[in-house]
Amino acid sequence: MSCPKKGTGPLGLAWHQAPVTTAKGSRPLFWAERGAGAMSQPLGQSLDAIGARIDGAPALLIALAYDGTLSPLADTPEQAELSAANRRLLRALARHANVAVAVISGRELGDLRAHIGLEEVIYIANHGLEIAGPGWSFVEPTAAASRDALKELTADLAGRLATVPGALVEDKGLTISVHDRLVRSELCEEVRQTVHGALARASHPFQLTVGDRVYEIRPRVYWNKGSAVALVKEKTGKADTLIVYVGDD
Repeated sequence: MSCPKKGTGPLGLAWHQAPVTTAKGSRPLFWAERGAGAMSQPLGQSLDAIGARIDGAPALLIALAYDGTLSPLADTPEQAELSAANRRLLRALARHANVAVAVISGRELGDLRAHIGLEEVIYIANHGLEIAGPGWSFVEPTAAASRDALKELTADLAGRLATVPGALVEDKGLTISVHDRLVRSELCEEVRQTVHGALARASHPFQLTVGDRVYEIRPRVYWNKGSAVALVKEKTGKADTLIVYVGDD
């Protein structure tokens, strides 16, 4: 048995599910709420309103998460492949005159490019810390200055987790991911303690978030995925662009 799915996503969202009946039967529908007093709204009840806003928008920026949205979650990062149908859809959307398409991921930029393989798409990688668009690119400067400290932390984690079967330490240049999806349940606590211990010993300040069977470590910077999407919108040169985000965190 592998490690159980962990709590909230990196934005602090609490996830809920409810059964929804479709032509193919009953399936769960997820929505999110922020904080105890926030209102939650099932997506299925808002589709008409969302569609009306999209129809009335002069331009769209469609931002799509990769893992868990465009591609299914997989045991290892390299196994999460984009289907041919989704690649065709991305290409068609990106070639529309009034639509910009961005793919958002915690993956390293080169890795994300390799999985998508489209020149028309804007790539928002490493949780927004690096971006590549048509004719422009961006790397968050504080994160870029932290590369040596990240390499040192990666080496420490890899050495300490080498004896834990299934643990994977992924060096992504500007961030680190520690995957425990293939770790036996009785060893999950060892992985957790190792990650927290390494961060406590580190001389550089880092931020830790816990995802679906992954620990995400990044430099402590005042920048996130939302900041990255806002920059992409600015680069489109259209202030009235409507942003549509589809993702699982």
